[in-house]
Amino acid sequence: MILTAVLLALLILMLWGVGRLRGDLLTRGPVKLALFPGLIFDAMARTLSCLATATPVMGISPWKDETPFLVESECSLKRIGVPLTTVLRVGVLFVAFSSTVFYLPEVMSVVPAPGSLQQSLEFSFSAFGGKLLSAPVDLLSSGIATWGILAWLGAMVLAAGLSGRESLAALGLVALLAGALEGAHWLGLRFGTFTNGWFLRRFYEDEAGRSLVLLVLVTSAVLALLATMHLGPMLVDKIRPRPTQDYDAEADQLVSPF
Repeated sequence: MILTAVLLALLILMLWGVGRLRGDLLTRGPVKLALFPGLIFDAMARTLSCLATATPVMGISPWKDETPFLVESECSLKRIGVPLTTVLRVGVLFVAFSSTVFYLPEVMSVVPAPGSLQQSLEFSFSAFGGKLLSAPVDLLSSGIATWGILAWLGAMVLAAGLSGRESLAALGLVALLAGALEGAHWLGLRFGTFTNGWFLRRFYEDEAGRSLVLLVLVTSAVLALLATMHLGPMLVDKIRPRPTQDYDAEADQLVSPF
């Protein structure tokens, strides 16, 4: 449970980083049109939240520049709307990754479950890191179809970047859930629905854990790509700085002597 809570917290922090680094990328027409299959599901989650909080939705803008993909009004019930939007967006993201794990045998056989990672971590940190980092290499070598699916999942992660308020709300919910379960365990209570009881046994406990691990891996890859897009031009400008113009000297040259 502790490792799962840590993975969830890490995922939320990385989604916040994605939301910060992507900037206005998803307001550009060609980008929205190219990533349309991945953006539509996040728009659906936002639309459900708008319907629940009576927030007007103007429509979608899949190709127009300088407008977001989903055009919506300001939510007047932010105390309800922000946590609800966060849960719906992350939930849709998790369902997409779970479906991929369920129906793609390559992912099922490559991505480790949190229980396996916990055992590796108890053995040594190097074994934990090796088992976690070997999964992306095995995935990328499994075929072109897997590449396409991972690209679609990456587009969904890019669309699901969280704002500061949404990240705080998600971290609060994770801390509340983990604290309640750990407190119940300390008191000697056992909630089979949320631990190893009939619920998770029926709905594929290992597959759900693998979905979370795959989500963390893809989100870290998207975050690394965005960071590279930001750091690349900065390093080029530092190595080869652009020539600066002396505007004061130019202004002096334009002054008439008369």
